[in-house]
Amino acid sequence: MVASVGLGITILVLVGGITDRGGDALGPRFWPTMLAWALIGLGVLLVFTNVLRGVRPSDIPEDMNWTGIGQMAATFAVLIGYLLLFNVLQFWLITMVVTVVLLLLYGIRNWKVLVFLPIIIGALLHLLFIVLLKVPL
Repeated sequence: MVASVGLGITILVLVGGITDRGGDALGPRFWPTMLAWALIGLGVLLVFTNVLRGVRPSDIPEDMNWTGIGQMAATFAVLIGYLLLFNVLQFWLITMVVTVVLLLLYGIRNWKVLVFLPIIIGALLHLLFIVLLKVPL
């Protein structure tokens, strides 16, 4: 908690030394500033949820087991495959396929979630990166 807030404040102080030459809305200070405020917000949220309220026994995570290690390794494999197929298949298509695979990997079996969530995520990411931010993918 203290580390998160401290790191966020440190980043905010260091961002002040970055020179901004252009009039772009997303200049060189934008992402470090967003990261700093996110860290500060996370630290404040952790104080409210864990320190002021106290830690309940249900908040303590379970011990790591082989199933969790397998899921983590499979997740890394799926994400590496996603990166490798990024330029081979269309962005929206590979995003929807990876979303379905990850949902199945983590135990989601509801057909509505398996159909509609990948479509929504693919459309939102396409809209954000390709249409709004004009990222060449």
